[in-house]
Amino acid sequence: MEIKNVHLLLVEDNTNYLEELIEWLKEEFGYQNIETAINAKEATEKLQNPLNPFDVIIADMRMETHDSGFAVLDQAQSSIVIILTANDTVTDCRTAFKKGAWDYISKNMKGNVFEILDESIKEAMTYFNRWGNVKNDQWIEENKEYLEEQYWGEYIAVINQTVIEAADTEEELNQKIEERKLRRFLTTIRKIGEFKPVDELIKQGESDTLEFKSTLQWSVKGNCKDEKLKFAALKTIVAFLNSQGGTLLIGVEDNGNIFGLEKDISLLSKKTLDKFQQTLINLISQYIGSNFINKYIKIRFEKLETKEICIVDVKRAFKKAFLKTDKGLEFYIRAGNTTKN
Repeated sequence: MEIKNVHLLLVEDNTNYLEELIEWLKEEFGYQNIETAINAKEATEKLQNPLNPFDVIIADMRMETHDSGFAVLDQAQSSIVIILTANDTVTDCRTAFKKGAWDYISKNMKGNVFEILDESIKEAMTYFNRWGNVKNDQWIEENKEYLEEQYWGEYIAVINQTVIEAADTEEELNQKIEERKLRRFLTTIRKIGEFKPVDELIKQGESDTLEFKSTLQWSVKGNCKDEKLKFAALKTIVAFLNSQGGTLLIGVEDNGNIFGLEKDISLLSKKTLDKFQQTLINLISQYIGSNFINKYIKIRFEKLETKEICIVDVKRAFKKAFLKTDKGLEFYIRAGNTTKN
């Protein structure tokens, strides 16, 4: 992160010292995004929003009360906190580090304290940019089950142990973050749910959680469109929903050979992957239910041997799924590597 993009909150009740501190940080070191608070109460109000924009908080210790700096530290959450005090004590120093402060600097130190502060900020930024936000990482791990239920297959952005944005792709998520001007330093991005690449899936072979289909609606034998074939793929999706979940590959033959989506795409009004995806989504909505899409069903594409393959990742649903047919509603489950009614 460039110095000019670092957002600082300075908490200092000595207005003369505060002005000097701002001058050094701006004029000498290049920090441009600086906000101030003259006491812990004012600082706390600025930190109440869980999406606070402060990368680094520099707080005096003695303000309204003798331990005001700790009040700021308790509210800081994911921000870096550096205590800068003239009333330094060993006890306060130990307490500050136990509470998670990055540094504890005495205003009475020999040399230029502002240079020491600048060095501390840069060291902190380097460390956290490399190792990430540990608190966010821990929170994501501890809440994995909840996150998978809410955001399975999506990329999420977490600030202060709160999901503030989610999107289907990392590119889309980054765009949302930019539009909201969120602090990248405080943001942890993770993909929820593991999705294996298609070449690894094919090597595994068909199983109770993996099935191959050569096409969606193209008859290989008849060399023409056969709309009835769509039910083979839809039955598999229903069975995965009612069992332990799984992955359906469309464009892969039973023996693992790559057939691709070219023939299926040739049947569409627009010969594109987007149109194929929309067609599949419409089929799922019509014959299974739109409420299963996104929450339990994710569709993605990969190219292998110059041919496109559709990967349908299906998560076990918390309610029964049925396939709508001319005969009525049909219920399917997985039994080994087959789909059973």
